[in-house]
Amino acid sequence: MHGNSPTKKLLSNPSILYLAAALLALPNSACSDPDVEDNHGYTCPDKPAPKGDPVGDKTIHELARHNVDGDNLVGTVKPTHLSVWKRFASFFPASTRPEVKLFVAIDAIKSCDVDGAMQPSATNPKDFYVALDVTNAFGAKALDRTMIHEFAHLLTLRSSQIPIDESAVDKCTVYTTDKGCPTEAAYLRKYCTEFWPDYLLATARQDPPDAKEKRFATGNFVTQYAASSPTEDIAEVFAEWVMRDKVGTGNTVLERKLRFFADYSEVVTIRAAARKALGK
Repeated sequence: MHGNSPTKKLLSNPSILYLAAALLALPNSACSDPDVEDNHGYTCPDKPAPKGDPVGDKTIHELARHNVDGDNLVGTVKPTHLSVWKRFASFFPASTRPEVKLFVAIDAIKSCDVDGAMQPSATNPKDFYVALDVTNAFGAKALDRTMIHEFAHLLTLRSSQIPIDESAVDKCTVYTTDKGCPTEAAYLRKYCTEFWPDYLLATARQDPPDAKEKRFATGNFVTQYAASSPTEDIAEVFAEWVMRDKVGTGNTVLERKLRFFADYSEVVTIRAAARKALGK
């Protein structure tokens, strides 16, 4: 799950389905080719992660790693890193994210415009790490939205929602990640059943290059990036639902999407706390 402003490649590789963008993505990004430099003059990182490294994503440019202890970071932390972490923790306190064990401070520009990520640990997939830009590359408001988008991935993809069982993937009757199949009560299963029926992981692997753009043209998505996949769609919807003061009451697909989480009291409580931290 990478958040990026303004560009990010399509997620055609199921091994990186946790990548997510928090803002509108543009096609033909330099990120789609690691050998092409983006408009900032940096080559997008793209190298295999060392064996045993919990941060399995080497497309981000790391500045530091900090172990997480509840709402705090362990050890000496640079003020700029701490302020970003405290902002994230103010939206989503420790009780809402017990799986997040590591905070990775990143440079968004040197990460090919990626300003956030929420990924399962490569060494223990029940644990997660959150990566966030600490350079203020795109401004505070954009990073706020990225934080909310990335939390949505934890909310919908944690092991209580999608039990880790790779043998269940091919038999799954709804779209999923390559880690397992959503439970009957999982948010992603309910969301896919209503808004992405008959779209499976195998379907995603066969998407033509212009699939995202064609889906976005229907008007059923909050951003173009949301049209990338069900996991990005539900995360973008969550971010928009948290950020927006009002959500429509009509029956369009987009309005129904934006009301999806309102049926879950536990998520409504999370939204209220995040909006309070936002000053809304």
